[in-house]
Order: sequence, then structure tokens, then C-alpha cells
Amino acid sequence: MKTVDTILAYHRGRNPQLLKLKWDKIQESPFAFFRGTAPLFYNSWARQKLPAAPSVWICGDAHLENVGSYKGENRIPYFDLNDFDEACLGPAHWDIGRALTGLFLLDQPALAHRFLAAYRDRLLTGKPQHIEPEVARGIIAALLENVQTRRQKDFLATRVIRGKVRIKEGRTYPLDSSTKQSVRQIFRAWASRQPSPSFYRILDICGRIAGNGSLGVKRYVILVRGKKRPSLMDMKQAVPSAARRWLRHPQPRWENEAQRVATAQNFMQYVPVAHLGWTQTSPVAYIMRELQPIEDRIDRSMLKAADYNDFVDQWAGLIASAHLRSGGWNGSASIEVQMGYARALTGSHARRMLEAARKAALRQKRQFQEFRQHALKWTALV
Repeated sequence: MKTVDTILAYHRGRNPQLLKLKWDKIQESPFAFFRGTAPLFYNSWARQKLPAAPSVWICGDAHLENVGSYKGENRIPYFDLNDFDEACLGPAHWDIGRALTGLFLLDQPALAHRFLAAYRDRLLTGKPQHIEPEVARGIIAALLENVQTRRQKDFLATRVIRGKVRIKEGRTYPLDSSTKQSVRQIFRAWASRQPSPSFYRILDICGRIAGNGSLGVKRYVILVRGKKRPSLMDMKQAVPSAARRWLRHPQPRWENEAQRVATAQNFMQYVPVAHLGWTQTSPVAYIMRELQPIEDRIDRSMLKAADYNDFVDQWAGLIASAHLRSGGWNGSASIEVQMGYARALTGSHARRMLEAARKAALRQKRQFQEFRQHALKWTALV
């Protein structure tokens, strides 16, 4: 029951109805379970006896479905890491290990080896890369083209009806008047501090259901006045990083968890997502950003066998680039130190990393089976 107890403790206080959806999701496969239970990964990975790694800003949840395309604040489409809920200052191998473990869970040992080599190669250059339409390849190019050619009018038509956000089962849900008023007050306070407050004049509010690891936290869709036509905002509760218990590096003094997430994202992405910000509310704080369609994220079902090698090369390069991009900022190792780490990330060092990830994947599979055996009892406890 240790697995169940750990997961229950981490999710305490979340919306029970949405948690039931999460329990269903993470029973689908060992990889889905891995995606939704980051604390279990860190509880074991942080104890691994691996060669020392420099402290860098990590996204904290590096798996192949946490990348996607989006429009940046300059309105240009980019493909990059897109989930920073677990971001913190930690050993570089925490991001590497989570990525490798995910690939082993998908029974892709050759891709795990390829990922590590591609990460090392990008880190060795000391120069972050970025992916925009002009340089994108394969499935990534297709996603970026979709974002680039999408018209705001068409996008809104699928999500807004008669001036209200569409209520769609599994995606959105109506709010009671008390919750709606509370959300309205918090959003207005945040909007009043933005460069163009009138852009954020509220037209409608509803609840949002999205993600895997974050299911159960408070999350809302806000329809706002926008500029030429309305726009949609995502307002998501920030919770402590799943890696927090194992942090040995002094962290910045954040005002709240949302500031941590939004600030790390701002540094680690080449260009941050449009309208990225955070509220100053307490004890619950929210990350603000333009609503990004789920369809713009990588999903394993989108990848054909021929896509994987190229995708893994680009994905590993983006993770290394995020580490380099924040080099020297707020306690992160310098670019020179990170390049030195890349030079050491070969031979027996690389083999130890890969073997640790293989064992971590086996442990995750055992925990998945334990979870499934106790799922009915566990759900009753929530």
C-alpha cells in the first residue's frame, strides 16, 4: 500500500470528481501511470547513486508528451517544452532520468540511448536551439503549420457559442455563482496589473478539465474581450513541485508556487507562451496564459515508427537547450560547467544512467500493478 499512500498524500485537497477521472486515466497503461505520478519517480530516482550532475533549472516532468507547439508572446509559433509545473533547481540528471525512464516504459531502449546521445551533443555546443516553422521537420513541422495557419475566428467557433464558453463533456464544466465570483475577482486583480487591462475584460468563465498530472487542481477557462476579437485564457492553480521533498539545492524565495512556474517557464522557453503571468493570491495562486489547444501537443499516437528517431533528437535538444538557456540564472550552473558535464556523459557514466532508468521503469511497472490491484479501495478513500 506504500504506492497508494504516497499518491493519496500528494493529491490530498484536490477536486474528488476530477480525481476520479485521473484514476481512470492512469490505469490505462504504465506510461500513463508514470505521467500522472511524478512523486513516485522522484522518491526512487533521487536516491540513485549516480555521478554528480550540475544544478540546472529543470522542467521536472520531461517525458515525450510534454512538448508541443504554441504561439509565443510575439505571435510567432514555436515548438518547445510546455509543462513547467514541477520546475525547480535540481541535478540535470533528474530531467534526463525522467525522459529515459519514460522511453524504457514504452519499451524503446534504442531511443533511450539515442536521447542521451542527442542531449549530450546539444549540451556540448553550449548553444541553445529553438524550433519555429522555418526549421521544423516531420511531425513537428505539421503541428507548427497548424498553429501558424489557424485563424482565431475558427478557433473561437469551436469553443465559444453565443458569447459563452462551450460546455463540453470531458473538457469544460459550469461553475456555481460563488466560485465564478471568486475567480472573477482574482482574474480582475491580475488583469489590472497588465499593460493593457482592457484586453482582459471578462466575458465568461467556466471550469476546465485538462492534463494528467495536474487533474484535480483548480483550473478555469476565461473568455476575455481581447483586441480585435475575443480571446481565451487558461487560469490554473499552481501546486508544489513533485520533486520538492528531495531538493538539496537552495531555491529562490518565491512569493508563491505560480511565480515559480511562470518565472521558470519564462527563462526556459525560447519565447514564452502568450500572456504568461501569475497571480499574487494566497494560499492558492494561479498561472495565467493564453489557452493552448490540446491538439497542439505531442501525443504518442501521432508518432509513426519513422518519426521517432527525428523526434527524439529534437526533443532531447530542447531539454538541453532549456538547461543551457537558464545557465547562470538563480543558482544554475554556468554554460561552461554544463558543457563539462556533457563531456563526462559518456562511457560508464552513460551506461550507469541508462541502467538506472531501465530499473526505474521496472519499478514503475510494479507500482502500476500495485495501484491497479488497490484501485477500487483507493478510489473509495478519496
